[in-house]
Amino acid sequence: MFWGKFVYIQQIINGLKCQVVGTDNPDVTNLSCDTSTVTQGSLFFCLKGQQYDGHNFFRKVIGDGAVAIVTERKLDTSLLQIIVPNTRIAMSVCAKNFYENSADKMRLVAIVGTNGKTSTSYILQNILQKAGTNTAVVGTNGVFFNNQHIACNLTTPDPILLHKLFKQMHQNNVQTVVMEVSAHAIALQKVYGLHFDVAIFTNFSQDHLDFFRTMQNYADVKSSFFCQDNVTNAVVNVDDALGKQIYGKMPSVSYGFDLNCDCFVQNIQTLDGLTTFEMSLFGNRAIVQTKLQGQFNIYNILSASATASVLGVPISTIVDGVEQVEHIDGRNQTLIRNDGAKIVIDFAHTPDGLENILSYLRSVCKGQLIVLFGCGGNRDKFKRPLMAEVVSKYADFAIVSNDNPRYEDPKVIAKDIVSRLSCKHKVVLNRSQATEYALSLASCNDIVAILGKGAERYQEIKGKKVPYSDLEVVSRLLNVT
Repeated sequence: MFWGKFVYIQQIINGLKCQVVGTDNPDVTNLSCDTSTVTQGSLFFCLKGQQYDGHNFFRKVIGDGAVAIVTERKLDTSLLQIIVPNTRIAMSVCAKNFYENSADKMRLVAIVGTNGKTSTSYILQNILQKAGTNTAVVGTNGVFFNNQHIACNLTTPDPILLHKLFKQMHQNNVQTVVMEVSAHAIALQKVYGLHFDVAIFTNFSQDHLDFFRTMQNYADVKSSFFCQDNVTNAVVNVDDALGKQIYGKMPSVSYGFDLNCDCFVQNIQTLDGLTTFEMSLFGNRAIVQTKLQGQFNIYNILSASATASVLGVPISTIVDGVEQVEHIDGRNQTLIRNDGAKIVIDFAHTPDGLENILSYLRSVCKGQLIVLFGCGGNRDKFKRPLMAEVVSKYADFAIVSNDNPRYEDPKVIAKDIVSRLSCKHKVVLNRSQATEYALSLASCNDIVAILGKGAERYQEIKGKKVPYSDLEVVSRLLNVT
C-alpha cells in the first residue's frame, strides 16, 4: 500500500461510503483532525465536537498544506473533498487503511466497563506474556509493548494515533493487543472497523453523565459494543446487573462468584497480606495466591483468567501469571512509612470505585482511615455528592483537595463535595499540601487513602497539564527513592 512515505488518497478511502468531489488522487503524508497538526500533504477530517466544528476551519487547513478534506457537507473550495455521512467513522476507516490494516494482523482483546479495566489489562498481559505471547496494552496508564511506554492523554486513543500504534506494534512482532475501550470511544466511533477476538465486560456504575446525560444512555452505549460485528467471544461479569443483560446477546462466557458461572471463585481467605482462593475455569480448578487485595481485585483476576482460558492458555500458566503480579501502578498501590502507617494510592474516582477501595481498606484498617480525594472539574457533577456519601460512610477523617479542576473553580467543586460530607473533614485545595497534611495526621496503625489520580502524572488546570504525581509526592514525603 505504501509508496515511499505517502499513500494515495484512493487507497486511504478504500471501503469508505463517500462522494468524492474533485478528480485529484494526491499523495497523503499525514492524517489530521486537529488544525495544529496539519502539515504539507495532510488529509484533514472535519469533526464536530462539543465546543468546535472542524468544518469551520477548512480554509486554515488548506493554507497549512492539506491536500484533501473529509467532510459531512460540501465546502466552498476547489480542493478535493470526500463527503461522508459521519467523519468520525470515516476517520477510523481511513486511519486503518493508511496504517496498512495492521490491527487485522494481531489478536485484539477489548475491556469494557466503568471500573477495573486497567487492572484487568495488567493481569491479562502478565498471563499472556507468561504463555509466550508478545502482548501490548493500551489504556489509562498509557501504551506498553516491548519494554516501551508511550504516554497517552486518553484511555482509548483517537483512531489516527491508535492505528499508528497498531502499526508500530506489528512491526515489533506484537501478537496480542489488550486494550481498554471506554464508553466515549464507543460513542465516538474510535474503534469502528476493529474486530475483537474477545471482549470483557467488567461492571457498570455511574460516571461520565456530563457526556451521556443519563445512566440509560451510558448503559446503552456500553451494551451496544457487544455484538458479533465487533466481537467474536464475550467474557461477562454476570454478578453485574448490566452484565446479565449483555450475557447471551452473542457467544458469551460468564464469570462471577456464583458457582453456576462458567468461571468462578470460592473459598476466599486473606492472611498476612495474601489472598488465597479456589478458581474454576470451565471445570478446571486451581488454588490461587495473590498479593492483590480486595474483592474488586478478585473480579479483575477472574475476568483476566477467564479470557486467557478462552484464548487457550492452560490454567497452570494462568495461575503463574496471576501470582507474579505484585501490584498495579496507581491501583491500591501501597507504601509503608517507617512507623507502620500505610499510604494507599488509587485511581478510584466514581462512587462505585470509592466503595470498592474504601470498604476493603476499612476492613483491614486497625486505626484511623484518612481519605484524601476530590472530583474532576467540567465533568459529571451528579457524582460529587454520591462520592462524598461513600467517603463519609468509611472515613474517620476526609481531606477534600484538587483532582483535575480543569476550567472549573476548585472552590465550587469542593463546596459541592462538602455539602454531603458528614464525617470530620478539612478542605486543602493544593494537593501536595493536602497530602503532607494527611500524612501528618497518621499514626502507626492508620491508613491514608489518596484517591482519584492513581498513576496520572499531571493535573489539568485551565487548559494546561501541570506535572504532578501522587506517588512522587508521597515518596518524597517518606524519603523513598
